[in-house]
Amino acid sequence: MGNKVDGRVTLFDKRARKVTVSIKAREIAEEKEAVAQYGSSDAGATLGDILGSVLKRATEKKKK
Repeated sequence: MGNKVDGRVTLFDKRARKVTVSIKAREIAEEKEAVAQYGSSDAGATLGDILGSVLKRATEKKKK
């Protein structure tokens, strides 16, 4: 008892006088916020994006 944790309120029921708090929901919300703000590692260029023009030029040279 007496430990402090960070969480997110997921349910607030006035009738039952019950509040549900989730640590996992807070973590997920923070992750979504970070991805929205900074982007994800998956949001970068693909290998095709990086090498696409080089491969296209090499293929066109071989055809000539």
